[in-house]
Amino acid sequence: MGRPTLFHFELKRRGWDNWEEFAIHYVAGGRTLADQTGQHRLATASVGRTSFERWAHPDYSGRPRAEATQILEHLFGRSVEELFSPALTPAEFRQPPTEAAAVVDDLWPSTSRLIVPATGAAGMWELTGRDSLAGTAAAVLVMAAVHDGSSGDVLVADPGGELKRFLRPAARRGFLMGVEEHADSHGLYVLDAASARRAQALASSRGNLTTIPRAYLLDDLTYAILWALTQLDDGLLADDQALDAESRNLDMYLALPRSAPNRQLLELTPAGASWWGSAFCAHYIELELQDAGEIPVFWTREQRGAEAAPWLFFRHKIDYLRSTRRFADGGQTTSRVFCVPEAATTRTERYERVLLLLAIALMERHGIRVRLVTDPAYAAMDGVAFVPGRKAVVANWVRTGEALWAASTISGRGDLRSYGTAFRDAEQIDILTASAPKSRLEELARFLDIDWTWVTTRCRAVAEHGISHLVRTRSRLLTSDGVDDALSFLGTFAPTV
Repeated sequence: MGRPTLFHFELKRRGWDNWEEFAIHYVAGGRTLADQTGQHRLATASVGRTSFERWAHPDYSGRPRAEATQILEHLFGRSVEELFSPALTPAEFRQPPTEAAAVVDDLWPSTSRLIVPATGAAGMWELTGRDSLAGTAAAVLVMAAVHDGSSGDVLVADPGGELKRFLRPAARRGFLMGVEEHADSHGLYVLDAASARRAQALASSRGNLTTIPRAYLLDDLTYAILWALTQLDDGLLADDQALDAESRNLDMYLALPRSAPNRQLLELTPAGASWWGSAFCAHYIELELQDAGEIPVFWTREQRGAEAAPWLFFRHKIDYLRSTRRFADGGQTTSRVFCVPEAATTRTERYERVLLLLAIALMERHGIRVRLVTDPAYAAMDGVAFVPGRKAVVANWVRTGEALWAASTISGRGDLRSYGTAFRDAEQIDILTASAPKSRLEELARFLDIDWTWVTTRCRAVAEHGISHLVRTRSRLLTSDGVDDALSFLGTFAPTV
């Protein structure tokens, strides 16, 4: 016997699995429907024992006709196509394997601990970070999931109410992790608790099943996004009042010819310090380039994915990238140079390298021609916006030691010659030599040891859903627009099936 129909399952669940009991509800449903629709023939409808037993058989694959269709759809709130299709039953949703914690810990060392209680209660997902990512923790509920043959997504059932209880504290950051067991492995799928809470409103009409998009498979792409965004979000929420108060001093700092405030003066998390340094530098560069005249070129100091993550999520960084599109007027383009020594990539995991690829893809998406040099001699180069022959707007906020940022505008001839030489050298030793963005990004993926077909295919799949249901931004200072844009852009290069 195959999987029983949803109708068979619903009869068992409601206690209507004998003709006498079902007939009472069927007749009452017909009368109610007659009053609602004015179709008086429904008021006298009845169901025979033979018809009921045929419908209730686990393998029944036919479809009731005429009035029966209307009454059944009214009683169960589902179409007859759904009612008489194979259903997922609670028995198929076994206790989630505790091996899920070991799988996550093995694949992503920055998961310091994934605690999964054997009882099926809520656990804890602890993340460690680097650079501006200082680590955080979120509640997690790990539940067994099964493949939905019709949509391709995975389904999580909540027969014991564990998910409903887990979702009740609405203010808490949390994740639902569905575990789909295979013969020799596990597929892990993640949904933000806020999205799962919304899905609960639909679950009762879907046989109490919560859907997780198959695109939200936990792999190096989705883990990278979740890892970075969760830490930035929690850090900025912790600093919200301090950042709001300090941002009122922005004009004072902008009026100074040079500034490098000590980070010890403010009690900020690394995420908050990163945001404040980045926000000031963006404003400072914008102000200094108002009368640029010529097309500026940029040098950026980010070398690792954790350093580059703010480009994907900080709201002001997205606005800053959009503003630089004005330099592309008339068909001209500006460029941005990264120095990423090979040692910087070999010391990082693939998921973090994926963040760097996404950040650079976002820049290419905004019409910025990215150059990449690997010579360590340029690793300490300033973050600078350079207008050849006129000025160098230095704005460092990455790896600035005890300073939140270091900003100044330089116009001395000797300094301008030095910056000009560095940018000319970058053109000569750039390893991204292709003329088109797609080919340059493919060259970058090879350098980062990221499979091009895999990453573009996964980007396309995730972009179709967006990341807001995978992991939600809560801070007003963050947005998912940047990473969604990068995913969509890379997804356009995925091979067609």
